[in-house]
Amino acid sequence: MRSAAPARASVPWRWIASTCRRSSQSRMPCITTCSLPHPTPVGRRLAALEQRAEMRLFERSPEGWAATAVGLGLVARAEQVENEVLAAERELSGASERVTGVVRLTATEMLATRFIVPHLWRFREKYPGLTIDLISSNRPLDLARREADVALRLTRPQQPSIVARRLGEIELGLYGAPSYLERRGTPPEPERSLRGHEVILFAASRAFAIENEWLEARLDGGQVALRADSVSTIYSAVTGGVGFGLLPSAVADDDPALVRIDTHSSPEPRVVWQMVHRDLQRAPRIRAVLDFLGDLLVHNRPRRRRAP
Repeated sequence: MRSAAPARASVPWRWIASTCRRSSQSRMPCITTCSLPHPTPVGRRLAALEQRAEMRLFERSPEGWAATAVGLGLVARAEQVENEVLAAERELSGASERVTGVVRLTATEMLATRFIVPHLWRFREKYPGLTIDLISSNRPLDLARREADVALRLTRPQQPSIVARRLGEIELGLYGAPSYLERRGTPPEPERSLRGHEVILFAASRAFAIENEWLEARLDGGQVALRADSVSTIYSAVTGGVGFGLLPSAVADDDPALVRIDTHSSPEPRVVWQMVHRDLQRAPRIRAVLDFLGDLLVHNRPRRRRAP
């Protein structure tokens, strides 16, 4: 009796796509080089794939592995397979009628710590069977690949598969701590000059250009005591009495540890965008989170505590 030929192992399409995507992100925005350090387990697995295919898929070099023309074709096909699998997963996830399970939500640190988390108890009372997996990061996660289900960002998305809703604006104002004002006094014309005072700026990057330009225009010799890329860090520094800084008015106006410094103007408000993949937007558990987030920015404005 003739024995059956051994079954060929299936090609790990999603593994190929994700591996080349991760390796390429550090070099180019699109997959053209797909370079990998070859002594690693990843390199050994790709070598095994070449052996099964009986052809060269990657060229070796001291910098790593670069995909050949055939290899790039394989990567493109792997991405197609991965996208189909992800679409099926989104369809299945969106079909569930239960308001239970886990929803992965990504938001900037400021939105997460100052707007979402303080109100999360209301959501839990209404949906005790639903867990929020909160990712506090400025890194844009891929909603199509289920890196997150829902996102809150300060820039509008461009992907056609993402449904975006403008939730509102985050206004910023200039604040100081009562302890700082007792030590250093209140600037007589803060709209024009912060000379003789300590000031806290955001990190020198394009992400904070609007806020930094507004505050730097009013330094007039004021000393920069701190720069930070974290709103929570700046918030702590201001409440700790380090100096004046720009903070979200919707939160800072109601904080007894802060005093609003009157200025005639303020930086251009930041628009908050809510994002979800179109395949998930009608799922009950996703809708519960979207509705909760949509309510966060429509509360009454708190009373301002201004400098004497």
